[in-house]
Amino acid sequence: MNPLKVGLLTLAALASIVVMSLKITSNKSGFGEYVTYKTVLKDASGIFEKSPIKVAGINAGRIKSIVLNGSEGALITFEMLEGIKLTNNSRLKIKSVGFLGDKYLDILLGDQNAEKLPENSMIPSEGGGGFEELSKDAGEVLKEVKEIAVTIKESLKDAEGKNMVKEIIANIHEITASLKRITTANEDKINQIVDDVRAISEQLAFETDRNQKDSLMADLSKIGPILDKADVAVGDLKIIIADLKDGKGTVGKLLRDDAVVDQVSQTLSSVNRLVNRINNIEADIGLSTGANTRTGTDTRFDLDIYPAPERFFRLGIVTNEFGPQSESESDTYTSTNGGATQHVNTRKIDKSDFKFNFQIGRRIQRFGLRAGLIESTGGVGLDYFFPDWGIRTGMELFDYQKNAGPNLRLMTEIKLWNVLFARVAGEDLVSKDGSQSATFSLGLRFSDQDLAALIGIFAR
Repeated sequence: MNPLKVGLLTLAALASIVVMSLKITSNKSGFGEYVTYKTVLKDASGIFEKSPIKVAGINAGRIKSIVLNGSEGALITFEMLEGIKLTNNSRLKIKSVGFLGDKYLDILLGDQNAEKLPENSMIPSEGGGGFEELSKDAGEVLKEVKEIAVTIKESLKDAEGKNMVKEIIANIHEITASLKRITTANEDKINQIVDDVRAISEQLAFETDRNQKDSLMADLSKIGPILDKADVAVGDLKIIIADLKDGKGTVGKLLRDDAVVDQVSQTLSSVNRLVNRINNIEADIGLSTGANTRTGTDTRFDLDIYPAPERFFRLGIVTNEFGPQSESESDTYTSTNGGATQHVNTRKIDKSDFKFNFQIGRRIQRFGLRAGLIESTGGVGLDYFFPDWGIRTGMELFDYQKNAGPNLRLMTEIKLWNVLFARVAGEDLVSKDGSQSATFSLGLRFSDQDLAALIGIFAR
Protein backbone atom coordinates (compact mmCIF):
# COMPACT_ATOMS: atom_id res chain seq x y z
CA MET A 1 0.00 0.00 0.00
CA ASN A 2 1.16 3.54 -0.72
CA PRO A 3 2.83 4.97 2.46
CA LEU A 4 1.25 8.39 1.84
CA LYS A 5 -2.24 6.87 1.79
CA VAL A 6 -1.50 4.94 4.99
CA GLY A 7 -0.31 8.12 6.73
CA LEU A 8 -3.34 10.13 5.60
CA LEU A 9 -5.73 7.40 6.72
CA THR A 10 -4.06 7.19 10.14
CA LEU A 11 -4.20 10.98 10.61
CA ALA A 12 -7.91 10.96 9.73
CA ALA A 13 -8.54 8.20 12.30
CA LEU A 14 -6.61 10.11 14.98
CA ALA A 15 -8.54 13.31 14.25
CA SER A 16 -11.84 11.41 14.61
CA ILE A 17 -10.74 9.96 17.96
CA VAL A 18 -9.68 13.42 19.21
CA VAL A 19 -13.02 15.01 18.29
CA MET A 20 -15.01 12.13 19.79
CA SER A 21 -13.00 11.92 23.03
CA LEU A 22 -13.08 15.68 23.63
CA LYS A 23 -16.81 15.86 22.91
CA ILE A 24 -17.99 12.96 25.06
CA THR A 25 -15.60 13.70 27.96
CA SER A 26 -15.87 17.48 28.01
CA ASN A 27 -17.17 17.33 31.58
CA LYS A 28 -14.78 14.62 32.78
CA SER A 29 -11.65 15.05 34.88
CA GLY A 30 -8.63 15.45 32.62
CA PHE A 31 -10.39 17.72 30.06
CA GLY A 32 -10.82 21.53 30.28
CA GLU A 33 -9.00 24.46 31.83
CA TYR A 34 -7.63 24.16 35.38
CA VAL A 35 -6.80 26.45 38.31
CA THR A 36 -3.95 25.48 40.67
CA TYR A 37 -4.34 25.41 44.48
CA LYS A 38 -2.30 24.07 47.40
CA THR A 39 -2.90 22.32 50.73
CA VAL A 40 -0.89 20.64 53.50
CA LEU A 41 -1.62 17.07 54.72
CA LYS A 42 -0.18 15.67 57.94
CA ASP A 43 -0.38 12.14 56.50
CA ALA A 44 -0.22 11.66 52.70
CA SER A 45 0.15 7.87 52.68
CA GLY A 46 -1.82 6.28 49.83
CA ILE A 47 -1.97 9.60 47.92
CA PHE A 48 0.11 9.91 44.70
CA GLU A 49 0.57 12.27 41.81
CA LYS A 50 -2.42 12.16 39.45
CA SER A 51 -4.69 10.97 42.30
CA PRO A 52 -8.21 12.34 41.68
CA ILE A 53 -9.82 15.33 43.40
CA LYS A 54 -13.58 14.82 43.72
CA VAL A 55 -16.55 17.10 44.39
CA ALA A 56 -19.77 15.31 45.43
CA GLY A 57 -18.17 12.00 44.34
CA ILE A 58 -17.37 13.22 40.77
CA ASN A 59 -13.81 13.79 39.45
CA ALA A 60 -13.16 17.53 39.26
CA GLY A 61 -9.37 17.79 39.49
CA ARG A 62 -6.09 15.95 40.07
CA ILE A 63 -2.87 16.17 42.09
CA LYS A 64 0.11 17.72 40.29
CA SER A 65 2.91 17.23 42.83
CA ILE A 66 3.63 16.05 46.40
CA VAL A 67 6.67 17.40 48.30
CA LEU A 68 7.77 17.30 51.94
CA ASN A 69 7.06 20.61 53.68
CA GLY A 70 9.39 20.36 56.67
CA SER A 71 7.71 19.27 59.91
CA GLU A 72 4.28 20.48 58.79
CA GLY A 73 3.67 17.44 56.57
CA ALA A 74 3.24 17.03 52.81
CA LEU A 75 2.65 20.05 50.54
CA ILE A 76 0.09 19.03 47.90
CA THR A 77 -0.22 21.07 44.69
CA PHE A 78 -3.41 20.25 42.82
CA GLU A 79 -5.52 21.66 40.01
CA MET A 80 -9.31 22.04 39.78
CA LEU A 81 -11.55 22.61 36.80
CA GLU A 82 -11.98 26.33 36.23
CA GLY A 83 -15.76 26.04 36.63
CA ILE A 84 -15.41 24.79 40.25
CA LYS A 85 -15.65 27.72 42.70
CA LEU A 86 -13.47 27.40 45.83
CA THR A 87 -14.05 29.99 48.58
CA ASN A 88 -12.57 30.86 52.00
CA ASN A 89 -14.69 28.24 53.79
CA SER A 90 -13.90 25.39 51.34
CA ARG A 91 -12.29 22.34 52.97
CA LEU A 92 -10.30 19.33 51.68
CA LYS A 93 -10.59 15.86 53.21
CA ILE A 94 -8.96 12.45 52.55
CA LYS A 95 -11.55 9.75 51.94
CA SER A 96 -11.55 6.04 51.16
CA VAL A 97 -13.89 4.36 48.71
CA GLY A 98 -15.16 0.80 49.18
CA PHE A 99 -14.01 -1.98 51.50
CA LEU A 100 -10.50 -2.00 49.98
CA GLY A 101 -9.63 1.53 51.06
CA ASP A 102 -8.78 3.23 47.74
CA LYS A 103 -7.97 6.85 48.69
CA TYR A 104 -8.89 10.14 47.06
CA LEU A 105 -9.22 13.81 48.02
CA ASP A 106 -12.72 15.28 48.46
CA ILE A 107 -13.50 19.02 48.34
CA LEU A 108 -16.32 20.58 50.40
CA LEU A 109 -17.14 23.73 48.40
CA GLY A 110 -18.72 25.73 51.22
CA ASP A 111 -20.61 29.01 50.66
CA GLN A 112 -20.90 29.62 46.89
CA ASN A 113 -21.96 33.24 47.49
CA ALA A 114 -18.49 34.10 48.80
CA GLU A 115 -15.68 35.36 46.58
CA LYS A 116 -13.66 32.79 44.60
CA LEU A 117 -10.11 32.17 45.86
CA PRO A 118 -7.26 33.29 43.56
CA GLU A 119 -4.88 30.79 41.96
CA ASN A 120 -2.21 29.14 44.20
CA SER A 121 -4.29 29.80 47.36
CA MET A 122 -4.00 27.42 50.33
CA ILE A 123 -7.02 25.19 51.06
CA PRO A 124 -7.34 23.91 54.66
CA SER A 125 -7.48 20.12 55.11
CA GLU A 126 -9.31 17.91 57.60
CA GLY A 127 -8.73 14.41 58.94
CA GLY A 128 -9.54 11.37 56.81
CA GLY A 129 -12.40 8.91 57.08
CA GLY A 130 -13.72 5.72 55.53
CA PHE A 131 -12.48 2.17 55.89
CA GLU A 132 -9.20 3.26 57.48
CA GLU A 133 -11.07 4.76 60.46
CA LEU A 134 -13.27 1.67 60.57
CA SER A 135 -10.11 -0.48 60.72
CA LYS A 136 -8.84 1.56 63.69
CA ASP A 137 -12.17 1.10 65.51
CA ALA A 138 -12.08 -2.63 64.71
CA GLY A 139 -8.55 -2.78 66.11
CA GLU A 140 -9.70 -1.16 69.38
CA VAL A 141 -12.61 -3.62 69.63
CA LEU A 142 -10.27 -6.57 69.04
CA LYS A 143 -7.94 -5.20 71.71
CA GLU A 144 -10.79 -5.06 74.24
CA VAL A 145 -11.91 -8.57 73.25
CA LYS A 146 -8.34 -9.76 73.78
CA GLU A 147 -8.29 -8.23 77.28
CA ILE A 148 -11.56 -10.00 78.12
CA ALA A 149 -10.10 -13.27 76.83
CA VAL A 150 -7.03 -12.85 79.07
CA THR A 151 -9.31 -12.21 82.08
CA ILE A 152 -11.36 -15.31 81.32
CA LYS A 153 -8.19 -17.36 80.87
CA GLU A 154 -6.91 -16.30 84.30
CA SER A 155 -10.29 -16.98 85.92
CA LEU A 156 -10.16 -20.58 84.67
CA LYS A 157 -7.16 -21.29 86.93
CA ASP A 158 -7.56 -22.63 90.47
CA ALA A 159 -5.74 -21.38 93.57
CA GLU A 160 -2.63 -23.35 92.58
CA GLY A 161 -2.57 -21.85 89.07
CA LYS A 162 -3.66 -25.08 87.39
CA ASN A 163 -5.88 -24.82 84.30
CA MET A 164 -9.41 -26.04 85.08
CA VAL A 165 -10.57 -26.31 81.46
CA LYS A 166 -10.27 -30.12 81.35
CA GLU A 167 -12.25 -30.46 84.57
CA ILE A 168 -14.95 -28.10 83.25
CA ILE A 169 -15.20 -30.05 79.99
CA ALA A 170 -15.48 -33.31 81.93
CA ASN A 171 -18.27 -31.82 84.06
CA ILE A 172 -20.07 -30.64 80.91
CA HIS A 173 -19.88 -34.15 79.47
CA GLU A 174 -21.37 -35.55 82.70
CA ILE A 175 -24.14 -32.92 82.71
CA THR A 176 -25.05 -33.52 79.05
CA ALA A 177 -25.08 -37.28 79.62
CA SER A 178 -27.37 -36.85 82.64
CA LEU A 179 -29.58 -34.45 80.68
CA LYS A 180 -29.82 -36.96 77.82
CA ARG A 181 -30.85 -39.72 80.26
CA ILE A 182 -33.45 -37.46 81.90
CA THR A 183 -34.99 -36.32 78.59
CA THR A 184 -35.05 -39.88 77.22
CA ALA A 185 -36.73 -41.23 80.33
CA ASN A 186 -39.23 -38.35 80.58
CA GLU A 187 -39.99 -37.70 76.93
CA ASP A 188 -43.74 -38.07 77.46
CA LYS A 189 -43.72 -35.66 80.39
CA ILE A 190 -41.76 -33.07 78.40
CA ASN A 191 -44.27 -33.32 75.55
CA GLN A 192 -47.06 -32.79 78.09
CA ILE A 193 -45.32 -29.66 79.40
CA VAL A 194 -45.08 -28.28 75.85
CA ASP A 195 -48.79 -28.94 75.33
CA ASP A 196 -49.60 -27.17 78.63
CA VAL A 197 -47.55 -24.11 77.58
CA ARG A 198 -49.43 -23.99 74.28
CA ALA A 199 -52.77 -24.18 76.10
CA ILE A 200 -51.70 -21.37 78.44
CA SER A 201 -50.75 -19.18 75.48
CA GLU A 202 -54.08 -19.78 73.78
CA GLN A 203 -55.97 -18.99 76.99
CA LEU A 204 -53.92 -15.82 77.49
CA ALA A 205 -54.76 -14.65 73.97
CA PHE A 206 -58.44 -15.38 74.61
CA GLU A 207 -58.53 -13.56 77.93
CA THR A 208 -56.75 -10.44 76.73
CA ASP A 209 -59.02 -10.19 73.69
CA ARG A 210 -62.27 -10.90 75.60
CA ASN A 211 -61.57 -8.44 78.36
CA GLN A 212 -59.96 -5.68 76.29
CA LYS A 213 -62.81 -3.35 77.36
CA ASP A 214 -62.35 -4.15 81.05
CA SER A 215 -60.32 -2.00 83.38
CA LEU A 216 -56.53 -1.90 83.03
CA MET A 217 -55.96 -3.19 86.55
CA ALA A 218 -57.99 -6.35 85.86
CA ASP A 219 -55.83 -7.13 82.83
CA LEU A 220 -52.63 -6.57 84.78
CA SER A 221 -53.78 -8.92 87.52
CA LYS A 222 -54.14 -11.71 84.94
CA ILE A 223 -50.84 -11.01 83.18
CA GLY A 224 -48.88 -10.55 86.40
CA PRO A 225 -48.01 -14.28 86.89
CA ILE A 226 -46.84 -14.50 83.31
CA LEU A 227 -44.52 -11.49 83.80
CA ASP A 228 -43.09 -13.18 86.87
CA LYS A 229 -42.14 -16.16 84.73
CA ALA A 230 -40.59 -13.79 82.18
CA ASP A 231 -38.42 -12.29 84.96
CA VAL A 232 -37.14 -15.77 85.73
CA ALA A 233 -36.24 -16.31 82.05
CA VAL A 234 -34.41 -12.96 81.93
CA GLY A 235 -32.46 -13.93 85.02
CA ASP A 236 -31.39 -17.19 83.37
CA LEU A 237 -30.29 -15.23 80.29
CA LYS A 238 -28.14 -12.94 82.46
CA ILE A 239 -26.45 -16.00 83.95
CA ILE A 240 -25.64 -17.33 80.45
CA ILE A 241 -24.14 -13.96 79.39
CA ALA A 242 -22.05 -13.83 82.56
CA ASP A 243 -20.71 -17.31 81.82
CA LEU A 244 -19.68 -16.16 78.33
CA LYS A 245 -17.83 -13.18 79.80
CA ASP A 246 -16.06 -15.52 82.22
CA GLY A 247 -14.92 -17.71 79.31
CA LYS A 248 -17.14 -20.65 80.13
CA GLY A 249 -18.17 -22.82 77.19
CA THR A 250 -16.78 -23.11 73.65
CA VAL A 251 -17.98 -19.65 72.53
CA GLY A 252 -16.45 -17.96 75.56
CA LYS A 253 -13.04 -19.58 74.97
CA LEU A 254 -13.11 -18.57 71.29
CA LEU A 255 -13.71 -14.92 72.14
CA ARG A 256 -10.73 -14.89 74.48
CA ASP A 257 -8.24 -16.80 72.28
CA ASP A 258 -5.14 -14.62 71.63
CA ALA A 259 -4.14 -16.57 68.52
CA VAL A 260 -7.52 -16.05 66.80
CA VAL A 261 -7.48 -12.30 67.42
CA ASP A 262 -3.90 -11.95 66.13
CA GLN A 263 -4.57 -14.03 63.00
CA VAL A 264 -7.66 -11.97 62.07
CA SER A 265 -5.73 -8.72 62.48
CA GLN A 266 -2.76 -9.97 60.41
CA THR A 267 -5.05 -11.26 57.63
CA LEU A 268 -6.87 -7.92 57.30
CA SER A 269 -3.55 -6.04 57.18
CA SER A 270 -2.13 -8.33 54.45
CA VAL A 271 -5.26 -8.03 52.28
CA ASN A 272 -5.24 -4.24 52.65
CA ARG A 273 -1.56 -3.99 51.58
CA LEU A 274 -2.09 -6.26 48.55
CA VAL A 275 -5.15 -4.38 47.30
CA ASN A 276 -3.46 -0.99 47.78
CA ARG A 277 -0.59 -2.15 45.51
CA ILE A 278 -3.05 -3.17 42.78
CA ASN A 279 -5.05 0.06 43.04
CA ASN A 280 -1.90 2.19 42.82
CA ILE A 281 -0.92 0.82 39.37
CA GLU A 282 -1.19 3.60 36.76
CA ALA A 283 -0.97 3.52 32.98
CA ASP A 284 -0.15 6.00 30.21
CA ILE A 285 -1.00 5.26 26.55
CA GLY A 286 0.39 7.13 23.54
CA LEU A 287 -0.50 6.76 19.83
CA SER A 288 1.20 8.90 17.16
CA THR A 289 1.84 8.98 13.41
CA GLY A 290 4.03 11.14 11.21
CA ALA A 291 6.75 11.11 8.58
CA ASN A 292 10.53 10.84 8.45
CA THR A 293 12.42 13.19 6.11
CA ARG A 294 14.41 10.27 4.65
CA THR A 295 12.40 7.05 4.94
CA GLY A 296 8.65 7.92 4.94
CA THR A 297 5.84 7.18 7.40
CA ASP A 298 6.43 6.52 11.12
CA THR A 299 3.61 5.22 13.39
CA ARG A 300 4.01 4.34 17.09
CA PHE A 301 1.99 2.88 19.95
CA ASP A 302 3.44 3.04 23.50
CA LEU A 303 2.07 1.78 26.84
CA ASP A 304 3.79 2.89 30.08
CA ILE A 305 2.76 0.89 33.19
CA TYR A 306 3.63 2.32 36.65
CA PRO A 307 3.30 -0.37 39.36
CA ALA A 308 4.87 2.22 41.70
CA PRO A 309 5.59 5.96 41.24
CA GLU A 310 9.34 5.28 40.86
CA ARG A 311 9.20 2.18 38.57
CA PHE A 312 7.66 1.64 35.14
CA PHE A 313 7.56 -0.70 32.14
CA ARG A 314 7.30 0.51 28.53
CA LEU A 315 5.67 -1.70 25.90
CA GLY A 316 5.17 -0.61 22.30
CA ILE A 317 4.87 -1.34 18.58
CA VAL A 318 6.54 0.73 15.84
CA THR A 319 6.05 0.55 12.08
CA ASN A 320 8.40 2.47 9.81
CA GLU A 321 11.13 1.95 7.22
CA PHE A 322 13.98 3.05 9.45
CA GLY A 323 16.19 0.27 10.87
CA PRO A 324 16.96 -2.14 12.38
CA GLN A 325 19.87 -2.46 9.94
CA SER A 326 22.40 -5.19 9.12
CA GLU A 327 25.73 -5.06 7.28
CA SER A 328 27.15 -7.36 4.60
CA GLU A 329 30.33 -7.35 2.50
CA SER A 330 30.57 -8.35 -1.17
CA ASP A 331 33.38 -8.47 -3.79
CA THR A 332 32.91 -6.79 -7.17
CA TYR A 333 35.34 -7.73 -9.94
CA THR A 334 36.04 -5.22 -12.68
CA SER A 335 37.30 -6.06 -16.18
CA THR A 336 40.13 -3.54 -16.30
CA ASN A 337 43.52 -4.18 -17.85
CA GLY A 338 45.10 -4.52 -14.48
CA GLY A 339 42.50 -7.09 -13.34
CA ALA A 340 41.79 -5.11 -10.16
CA THR A 341 39.41 -6.42 -7.51
CA GLN A 342 37.13 -3.97 -5.73
CA HIS A 343 35.59 -4.67 -2.29
CA VAL A 344 32.26 -2.88 -1.67
CA ASN A 345 30.66 -2.64 1.81
CA THR A 346 26.85 -2.53 1.57
CA ARG A 347 24.34 -1.71 4.31
CA LYS A 348 20.98 -3.52 4.14
CA ILE A 349 17.86 -1.97 5.71
CA ASP A 350 15.37 -4.40 7.23
CA LYS A 351 11.99 -2.97 6.25
CA SER A 352 10.00 -5.19 8.59
CA ASP A 353 6.37 -4.21 9.10
CA PHE A 354 6.51 -4.14 12.90
CA LYS A 355 9.21 -3.55 15.50
CA PHE A 356 8.71 -3.92 19.23
CA ASN A 357 9.63 -2.02 22.39
CA PHE A 358 10.00 -3.63 25.80
CA GLN A 359 11.91 -1.63 28.39
CA ILE A 360 12.27 -1.55 32.16
CA GLY A 361 12.67 1.92 33.66
CA ARG A 362 13.07 3.80 36.90
CA ARG A 363 11.83 7.31 37.65
CA ILE A 364 14.06 9.52 39.81
CA GLN A 365 12.19 12.78 40.37
CA ARG A 366 12.09 14.31 36.86
CA PHE A 367 14.59 11.89 35.31
CA GLY A 368 13.66 8.55 33.76
CA LEU A 369 16.21 5.80 33.03
CA ARG A 370 15.24 2.76 30.91
CA ALA A 371 16.88 -0.20 29.15
CA GLY A 372 15.70 -3.11 27.01
CA LEU A 373 14.42 -3.57 23.46
CA ILE A 374 14.13 -0.37 21.42
CA GLU A 375 12.58 -1.13 18.03
CA SER A 376 13.54 -4.82 18.31
CA THR A 377 17.20 -4.09 19.16
CA GLY A 378 18.95 -3.68 22.49
CA GLY A 379 19.40 -0.14 23.76
CA VAL A 380 19.16 2.38 26.59
CA GLY A 381 17.19 5.60 27.06
CA LEU A 382 17.19 8.72 29.23
CA ASP A 383 14.15 11.00 29.70
CA TYR A 384 13.55 14.33 31.41
CA PHE A 385 10.06 15.63 32.25
CA PHE A 386 8.65 19.17 32.54
CA PRO A 387 5.21 18.38 34.05
CA ASP A 388 4.21 22.03 34.53
CA TRP A 389 4.68 22.73 30.80
CA GLY A 390 3.52 19.36 29.45
CA ILE A 391 6.92 18.65 27.84
CA ARG A 392 9.06 15.52 27.91
CA THR A 393 12.48 15.21 26.30
CA GLY A 394 14.59 12.14 25.80
CA MET A 395 17.57 10.39 24.25
CA GLU A 396 17.82 6.81 22.96
CA LEU A 397 20.88 4.82 21.86
CA PHE A 398 20.25 1.56 19.97
CA ASP A 399 20.79 -0.35 16.66
CA TYR A 400 24.59 -0.65 16.92
CA GLN A 401 26.31 -1.01 13.51
CA LYS A 402 29.97 -1.82 12.95
CA ASN A 403 30.49 0.53 10.02
CA ALA A 404 27.57 2.95 10.47
CA GLY A 405 27.72 3.34 14.25
CA PRO A 406 24.78 3.30 16.72
CA ASN A 407 21.50 5.12 16.18
CA LEU A 408 21.42 8.14 18.49
CA ARG A 409 17.94 9.64 18.70
CA LEU A 410 17.05 12.92 20.41
CA MET A 411 13.34 13.66 20.80
CA THR A 412 10.94 16.19 22.31
CA GLU A 413 7.23 15.72 22.97
CA ILE A 414 5.01 18.79 23.57
CA LYS A 415 1.43 18.75 24.85
CA LEU A 416 -0.60 20.95 22.50
CA TRP A 417 -4.06 20.70 24.07
CA ASN A 418 -5.58 18.18 26.48
CA VAL A 419 -4.69 14.74 25.02
CA LEU A 420 -3.21 16.05 21.74
CA PHE A 421 0.61 16.26 21.47
CA ALA A 422 3.35 16.85 18.88
CA ARG A 423 6.62 14.91 18.63
CA VAL A 424 9.90 15.92 16.97
CA ALA A 425 12.88 13.52 16.79
CA GLY A 426 16.35 13.60 15.29
CA GLU A 427 17.33 10.16 13.95
CA ASP A 428 20.78 8.54 13.55
CA LEU A 429 22.54 11.76 14.59
CA VAL A 430 26.04 10.19 14.89
CA SER A 431 25.80 8.07 11.73
CA LYS A 432 29.10 7.59 9.85
CA ASP A 433 27.43 7.31 6.46
CA GLY A 434 25.53 10.62 6.57
CA SER A 435 22.03 9.15 7.01
CA GLN A 436 20.87 11.72 9.60
CA SER A 437 17.16 12.61 9.39
CA ALA A 438 14.23 14.04 11.34
CA THR A 439 10.73 12.74 12.19
CA PHE A 440 7.65 14.94 12.79
CA SER A 441 4.52 13.37 14.34
CA LEU A 442 1.13 14.17 15.89
CA GLY A 443 -0.58 11.90 18.39
CA LEU A 444 -2.84 11.29 21.39
CA ARG A 445 -1.77 10.48 24.95
CA PHE A 446 -4.26 9.20 27.54
CA SER A 447 -3.82 8.71 31.28
CA ASP A 448 -5.67 5.93 33.09
CA GLN A 449 -8.26 8.46 34.29
CA ASP A 450 -8.93 9.60 30.71
CA LEU A 451 -9.34 5.96 29.63
CA ALA A 452 -11.71 5.25 32.52
CA ALA A 453 -13.87 8.18 31.40
CA LEU A 454 -13.97 6.92 27.79
CA ILE A 455 -14.68 3.31 28.81
CA GLY A 456 -17.49 4.50 31.10
CA ILE A 457 -19.15 6.25 28.17
CA PHE A 458 -18.94 3.22 25.85
CA ALA A 459 -20.13 0.83 28.60
CA ARG A 460 -23.48 2.59 28.90
